[in-house]
Amino acid sequence: MTTRETWPSRSRFQSSRESEARLLLLVDAFSRKSKGEPRFLEGRVKLAKLDFLLRYPVHLRKVLIKHGVDADRLEDLEENDAPLDNRMMRYRYGPWDPSYYAVLGSLIGRGLVEVEPLPGSGGFGYRTTALGAGLAEQLLADEIFLKIGDRAKLLRRYLDKSGRTLMGYVYELPEVADATWLDDIR
Repeated sequence: MTTRETWPSRSRFQSSRESEARLLLLVDAFSRKSKGEPRFLEGRVKLAKLDFLLRYPVHLRKVLIKHGVDADRLEDLEENDAPLDNRMMRYRYGPWDPSYYAVLGSLIGRGLVEVEPLPGSGGFGYRTTALGAGLAEQLLADEIFLKIGDRAKLLRRYLDKSGRTLMGYVYELPEVADATWLDDIR
């Protein structure tokens, strides 16, 4: 049961420039055109699971190896890399960051990301605008964002699955499956 004492502090709900850059790069990686057709990152569940794997390279490595990616292809994923930014918490459908609404609102409000309803699903898709794609390219030219960009490419190559499938992969990790609601995930 969630009480006032167990709910995260107000600061966890606020956007940060680091979070905005990371999510912009993630949305951009998944919304680049494929065969000339526009693409979207489909839904918040998928966004959250991909962001979890982006932020936790140790868990990304485990998931990729478990689902058939040769460990030799993952040498850039260091087994001891610490999670990026703030830790995510365990919530209803797995890892969640309470700042998602503020981060997405900021990206959408500044014209970097657009949202469209996904036909037949009742959900929403996210993609970068021309302005957002340009900023993503500028970020990737900065050495600071190289690892994040490389991980986002790995995610698109090997884990461009439905949110439900990704949720299953993430729940295979004991660090997620065994965590109690609102606990930080290690």
